[in-house]
Amino acid sequence: MKRFAVVAVALAFVAAGCDDTLNPATPTPNQATLVSSLSGTANVPPASSLEAGSTGALSVTMTPAAGGAYTADFSFQIAGLVKAGVLPAPLNSGSVIVAGYVHQGAAGTVGPPVVQLPISLQAPIVTPDGTAVLTISGVAVSAGAATAILSNPSGFYFNLYSALNQNGVVRGQLAKQ
Repeated sequence: MKRFAVVAVALAFVAAGCDDTLNPATPTPNQATLVSSLSGTANVPPASSLEAGSTGALSVTMTPAAGGAYTADFSFQIAGLVKAGVLPAPLNSGSVIVAGYVHQGAAGTVGPPVVQLPISLQAPIVTPDGTAVLTISGVAVSAGAATAILSNPSGFYFNLYSALNQNGVVRGQLAKQ
């Protein structure tokens, strides 16, 4: 019986040692978090029509991968989009986000895309309540794009595009957290 008690106590210590709150995971070396405040007014040209008041927040965690490349996890929340039932059919499902990119460019300019999110006409984000809360993980970022973004985040912006605002529905410059 005493052996059982000793084993139980030893297992309890091992289990406690595995608890992340007592022993939090160490951050991945060279991992970086970028953030952005998103708005429809930051688009070039600004978002219009029923999505003109769109706003949101973005967090991007970039983790090193092989060969200098990175993978990125994008978490964003957007509000101020069209709710279902506002527009006539076939657009009555709410705003439809059809693309997302990180572009190179300063505020107020339009630049080339350097990172593409897996959002498309074939795989859109539909917002029946006029909001979207989403995490997209494992987006590949080339070594060149990662180096440029991490060395000058404010020289890059995040942009989502909708069916109503094909020039962009929300946009925001990146910043290191």
